[in-house]
Amino acid sequence: MIREHLFHKKPVADPMFRWRGAEVSRLEGLSDGVFALTLTLLVINSDVPETFYELWETIVHLPVFLACFALLMWAWGCHSQFFRRYGLEDMPTLWLNAVYLFLVIFMAFPLKFLTSFLFAMFTGLDPLANMFAVPEGMKFWSAGDQGCAMIIFYGIAICGVFGVQMLMLIWAWMKRDALELDELERFLTKTSIGAQGLTCGIAALSIVIVSVWGNAPLGGFTYCLMAVAHPIYGVWAGTRAERMYRSG
Repeated sequence: MIREHLFHKKPVADPMFRWRGAEVSRLEGLSDGVFALTLTLLVINSDVPETFYELWETIVHLPVFLACFALLMWAWGCHSQFFRRYGLEDMPTLWLNAVYLFLVIFMAFPLKFLTSFLFAMFTGLDPLANMFAVPEGMKFWSAGDQGCAMIIFYGIAICGVFGVQMLMLIWAWMKRDALELDELERFLTKTSIGAQGLTCGIAALSIVIVSVWGNAPLGGFTYCLMAVAHPIYGVWAGTRAERMYRSG
């Protein structure tokens, strides 16, 4: 009776969804370590400033790190929420999580490079030619082709990270009966799948823009749609979930 009562208790942190993973597992501990390593990779090339000018340059480029940090924290939050809500540690979840962590590390450097590219275009502080410089005497793609390849590369990484997260949620949805998800929890699961799909859709749109029109800057700024699409989707889903919660 006590165990059943604890299982069905709704935590304050997530009042609309019963937590089936109450404690941090070894799988989650490993995942947190990978996220910490990825954050380290984002700043590993930053030396301690020795002059005020170097300090000023670090401060000026702080938005680059902030944007990378925000995206990684978003991915980490979704990942943590998945294990708290569903508590799955079966073999499909294990393999999907392994692929997910590999892609998170894989995304670290292109994420920083793309953010620096967009920041340089927006502010004009850095010459973009330096970002696509090629060693003298070496034949390689032009700066425009490199920019297009970078956006496509980044889009594939985004689709991979959030696509795998969507697959994990789809796996949880397939096990909804075994997990005893109620009506509200099923709705929240479907909206979470939709949110990940929305992210992948914007990344796919960016890839299409670059592939068809060869416009790297437009493909990069396409990700600004996330700042509009996700709040609208979140307000819709949150409002409906709140009504279901109150009526239930």
